[in-house]
This record gives sequence, structure tokens and C-alpha cells, in this order.
Amino acid sequence: MVAKYARSVQGQFLDYHNALSNFGFNAQRFLISGSLQGLGGGMLAAVFGIYIKTAGMSERVVGDAEAALAAAAAVVSLLGTPLIARFGYRALMLGALLLMVGARLGMASFTAAGALIGFSIAVGLGDGFLRAVGSAFMSQNSHSEERGHLFSIDFLARVSASILGGLLGGYLPELLDGSMSEVASYQWTIAAAALIIALGIGPIMSLKEVERPKTSVMGAYRASFLMLTSWRRLLRVVGPQASIAMAGGMVVPFVPLYLKGELGIGMGHVGLILGVASAVTALGVFGIPVVARKLGLPAGVALLQGLTVPLLAAVGFAGSLQFAIVSLFVRGALMNMAGPLYNQLALEGLPDEDKPVLSGWMFFGLNMMCFLGNKIGGHLMEVSYTLPYSIAAILYAFGAVTTVVVWRAAVPESVRTPALRVLADAA
Repeated sequence: MVAKYARSVQGQFLDYHNALSNFGFNAQRFLISGSLQGLGGGMLAAVFGIYIKTAGMSERVVGDAEAALAAAAAVVSLLGTPLIARFGYRALMLGALLLMVGARLGMASFTAAGALIGFSIAVGLGDGFLRAVGSAFMSQNSHSEERGHLFSIDFLARVSASILGGLLGGYLPELLDGSMSEVASYQWTIAAAALIIALGIGPIMSLKEVERPKTSVMGAYRASFLMLTSWRRLLRVVGPQASIAMAGGMVVPFVPLYLKGELGIGMGHVGLILGVASAVTALGVFGIPVVARKLGLPAGVALLQGLTVPLLAAVGFAGSLQFAIVSLFVRGALMNMAGPLYNQLALEGLPDEDKPVLSGWMFFGLNMMCFLGNKIGGHLMEVSYTLPYSIAAILYAFGAVTTVVVWRAAVPESVRTPALRVLADAA
């Protein structure tokens, strides 16, 4: 069975290698920029929370900063369609990257809690813009037969780059620590990550964009809002996953703090662990089609998310460092496999005109639940680094069960017995 899976993975690698060489100019530039964003993002994920804590602030500030980012990204995500109609893809992505780079450099320069939260809002705005236009850009700049490959390669490129980013984010502070204070080593690491993300501005500037008539932002927003006819589907999409988004917000931003503060791991090993976790996630993505074929989308999502419940609980009560780390690895891989499956399920059978608007509202709803989880997690982490994992396990279990209950009768027949290339829609 292992040999069969290995042959399947090898075949998919060859398939995607061939697809990559045939992508158009815009698609290739977009992938280069996305990879640089993944590299810088991996570095930031390793050090940001630890930087705040080392600078003398509490876990609550970490939660508030992450919550500010999530809320800003959520609000902006609703404006993707009208902003594209007014400004075009290139201008929006350039503005978003410049905003994110400037804000990250600001984070590296100022250690006041209010400043960090303000800069987090700016990062969230940039991140929201990029998320709002990224999928639409890839759809418009690819042919139907290559579109699935483009979405998948973009996802895998960002995750793969974050492997190196995690390693750099862990080892660079240790390298710098001998010549400066610990806080300064984190500041220089954050600045380096921002500059790496800034390198992605060049490929975006070179994009070739078709001229389009300019329209009013509010007029385009009203048109896109009135266009959506699937409001009941939106409630079905957001409702079951709301508790899971909140649970993720409670624990994911605090993993480096847990590793360093609770388990006593050095920064170099924190980066190594996060890098390996990204690698496990990238490999896990290739198991998505198997899960979809064997179980169908609703049951596949519920199973993958349900399997994370004992793993989350195990992190909270881990008796050994090795057991806690393995639990974190497997949990991350399972959740990242469930995400593309749920995205496929959410949009399956919808009219094409509803998909971008519903995606924006879905991102808004789940990000606001993540915002709530960040706020709660920051307060709980001040009390205990392990308690939030137990609470998150309960929320994950509730979300997995609710997903099955809500979707069992409502899911389209094409999804109930899928022969779907779900990996092709991973994003």
C-alpha cells in the first residue's frame, strides 16, 4: 500500500512539473511572488509571538495582534470583487504587498503594544486584499484544463517555501543573538522576512493586465451583493465550521510560544519543528484525492477534523516532548487536508456568478470566528499554555459532528459519490 501511494505521489509530481512549464507569463510571476510570501510568512510565524513575549508583553497582546489581523482581513475580503472592477489586479496586489511590507518593518521597529496592534491591522488589510483577488486572478489567467494545476501548485509552493521560512525564522535569531540582545535578534529577523516578501513586488509589477472600464466601487459592491442567490448555502457553509475556526484561532498562533515556553525548546529547534510541520502538510495534501474517492467530501472533512480531536487533547496533556511534537505535526497535516476538501464542498453545484461572492462571505465569517478565538486564546494562554488545547478539542469535535449532520442531506449527488480531482482545487 505504501508503494502504491509512493507511485501515485510520483505520478502527480510529474504531472504538475509538466503543467508548471506550460503556465502563462502572468501565472508564473504570480507563483514566484507567492513563494516569496510563503518564505517570509514562515519566518514570521516562527518568531512573531515569541518576539512580543520577549519584549515584555503578555500572551494577551499576541492574541490581540492576531485578532486585529484576522478582523481586518475579514472585512477587506468582502470588497475583492468591486475593487478588482475599479482598480484591476496588479494595482491591488502591489498596494497590498507594500502595505504588508511597511507594516512588518514597523513591527520590527516599535515594541509598544498599541503600535503592534495597529501594524497588525495594516497587515490584515494587505492579507485580505491578496486573498480576495488571488483566486480570481488565477482563474482569469489560466485555461480551464490547467486551472486546477495552478491552484494546487500555488498552494504547494507557498507551503514548501514556508518550510525554509520556518527554518530561517528559528536559526537566524540564534545566529544574531551573540552580537545583540534577544529582542533585537527577533526584530532583525522580522525585518529580513519583510524584505523577502518585498522581493515579491517585482514579479507583480511585471504582470500584463488587460485594460478594463473603471466602475464605481460601491456600485460594483451592490451589484455583487445582489448577485448572490445562495444565502442558505452560505449559512450551511459557515455554521458547521464556525467552532473549528474559533478553535484554530485559540491555539495556532501560540504554537511557537508553547514550544519555547512550555516545552523549553530553543529557537533553532522551534524553527526546525515548524519547518518539518510544513513539510508534513505538503505531503499530506497528496492524500486528499484518496480521502475524497473513498469517503466523499462531507464524511472526508468530518473524519479528518474528527481525528484532530484526540491529538489536540494529547498536546494539552502530553507527557513527553516527542509525543507533543508528533501530535502537532499530525494535527496540522490533517487540518490542511480538510481545508481544500471543505472549499470544494462549499462551492460544489453553485452558479458561477455566486462563487466569488460566497467565497468572500465565507472567508469573512470564518475569519471573524478566528478573531474571536484569537482574543479568547490570548486570555487563556496567560493562565495556561495547555488549557486552550483541551477546549479547542471540544470545539473541533462539535464542528466535525455538525458538518456531517448539516451536509448529509443537503450535499449534491455529484459530491456524495465523488470521482473528483480535489487536489486540483486546493487553494
